[in-house]
Amino acid sequence: MATETVIPSWKAVLEGDRRAFRRLVEPYLDELLRAAHRELEHYRRLKELRPEDLTAEELVGETLITAWRQRHRKPKRLSVRAWLLGLLHRVLQRYLQRERTFRRLWELSLDEPVPPEPIYDDEESFWEWYQPDDLERWEDVLPDPSTLETERLIVEEVPPEALEPLEPVERQVLLLHDTHEVPIQEVAMVVQRSVRETAEILQRARRRVQEART
Repeated sequence: MATETVIPSWKAVLEGDRRAFRRLVEPYLDELLRAAHRELEHYRRLKELRPEDLTAEELVGETLITAWRQRHRKPKRLSVRAWLLGLLHRVLQRYLQRERTFRRLWELSLDEPVPPEPIYDDEESFWEWYQPDDLERWEDVLPDPSTLETERLIVEEVPPEALEPLEPVERQVLLLHDTHEVPIQEVAMVVQRSVRETAEILQRARRRVQEART
């Protein structure tokens, strides 16, 4: 008789069960690795990263380490998969932020003004997640929510250059929803926006990509 596979509970993870954590994240490792390759290629094209700076495997590894450390901060209504994808983005943004700061300091002349303070001046605020009191449904805030699905972009068929004009949050929303098929409510929590605003960002990102392709 086959042994039934028991899915470990998130409660066990919160209590410090590393084995339960590994079993919960293992199904998403391939997807995280693909996302890491894609993000690193994007920032290499923008000349913000060099090939030797960071590998996809290192980025995923750092994401998992961060996930373990930040496990008590995961919103209850955010799936492990969406949470990990959001963390990967945050880990990379933190890395890029440090690289930009280092380069500014390296190039800084004593006659130049002091660089502005970073948006997140401490680790605690950087890892906070948007957790609305009442989770909005897209049916409640959009006149025709079905358009979000029918207009879905097949991002893999879009030339990488067409995504470059997007703002970082536009790109993240587009990839999370249209590539990873994360529900709009969860995308909203990941990017710290309301459902309505997130849907508007998604539609704007789609328009900008279509315009860049024409």
